[in-house]
Amino acid sequence: MSADLFGDAYAGRRVMVTGHTGFLGTWAVRWLTALGAEVAGYSRGERQADTSPGAAARTYNGDVADASRLASAMAAFQPEIVLHLAGSTVVAAGYRAPATTFTSNVAGTVAVLDSAMRQPSVRCVVVTGTPAITQLGDDLELGPYAASKLAVEACVAGYGHPRTQQAAGRPEPLQVGVARPGVMIGGDWGEGRLLADVVRAVRDGQPVTLGAPLAARPWQHVLDGISGVLTLAARLQAGPAPRRRYDFGCDTRESGGSVREVVSGFLDAYGVPRWPVRAASDGPSDRVELGYAAAREDLAWRPVWALPEALTASAQWYRAAIGDPAILAVAMDDLIATYSTCASRTWAPAMA
Repeated sequence: MSADLFGDAYAGRRVMVTGHTGFLGTWAVRWLTALGAEVAGYSRGERQADTSPGAAARTYNGDVADASRLASAMAAFQPEIVLHLAGSTVVAAGYRAPATTFTSNVAGTVAVLDSAMRQPSVRCVVVTGTPAITQLGDDLELGPYAASKLAVEACVAGYGHPRTQQAAGRPEPLQVGVARPGVMIGGDWGEGRLLADVVRAVRDGQPVTLGAPLAARPWQHVLDGISGVLTLAARLQAGPAPRRRYDFGCDTRESGGSVREVVSGFLDAYGVPRWPVRAASDGPSDRVELGYAAAREDLAWRPVWALPEALTASAQWYRAAIGDPAILAVAMDDLIATYSTCASRTWAPAMA
């Protein structure tokens, strides 16, 4: 597997990944390990169904909002880089249990930032954001998930403030940043995930039902999203970046299709192009876009796989996920290697 994409930015580095058993974390751990990093994972220990075992050299079990347990894990491992990928990501769950969403996302982020600030070995922390964030209007109406992620960015701003850094008495400033990928696809069985629901319907012999067929999102493969996180972390460990928040989105002309278009393309790639699809209702027809102009300008980053390639890679993961976990592990490694090769021909991250 090629490590040329990030050079030696991760070789021999100690990297802690929160949420290492989840969607993003599983991919991030495998990629970091291939890059030569020494990886520690921190999570509640719950692994998504049918996912290959993580490759973290060390694992620590605990809730990300448990500040004392998290601080102990950081002190034991002494990471140089922290990738905060844990948290509540299901929009619908936020309405059902807003306190859980805020505790996981906001209190969890505070625990990560505070523990990292107090751990001298940590040079940088990258927190994952979301394109769901909007400006909060005077009516103060915002769903719990989007509101929690808006608060997360405020927490990063607070811990990144020069006076906060000065008061911490660190030997060198802690570099903190937010990486905001698009709506990621490519290997996840989580509740309410579009492609997971499609595959479950096919496996059960049921029609695919769409709740919002006309809604358009900045779809991208999970490896595009994680490459943005890794690019920002590699840059921050070398020193401050021009900005603290970067969007790692996509060209919406290529990846901004509607739910119906995405499902149709995935069914083709999955090998069941004529599978019945029905709409439960028209649902919202809004369009969410997320670009990458600043990431391109400052970090030389750009997306690699357009929507057709992302759907093909996603189908490969779901087909492999139904069989032996060892087959899935090989499929994931192959996809990472293929992505890395494509990316190295497309862009070269700016590390300093």
